Amino acid sequence: PGMPAPEAHRPIPLNQAPAGHPFVVERITEEAEADRQLLRFLWESGIRPGSRVVVSEIAPYAGTVSIMLDGRTITMGINASNKIWVYDPMEPTDRPRPVRARRPAKSRA
Repeated sequence: PGMPAPEAHRPIPLNQAPAGHPFVVERITEEAEADRQLLRFLWESGIRPGSRVVVSEIAPYAGTVSIMLDGRTITMGINASNKIWVYDPMEPTDRPRPVRARRPAKSRA
């Protein structure tokens, strides 16, 4: 009964993701959701939970992060990328396995 527990990932802000490695967008922060222009940019760019992205460049000198999504390069400000949380789909989850209680063996007396 009930819904299964969601998988436990270790999400990080997009601007902390290493370049060249694939990630999945886990969530867009509430702060980003309150910014209509940013939300429109993310939606029109296809950046939403479940999207698979690869960071192609983090350029702190320019204040930008560039990602690859569906063969396109998308560049955004570092502040915007800090509001997009991603996880490594290849990293094992922290989801514990169910523990089954063992019944004591019946004694044959």
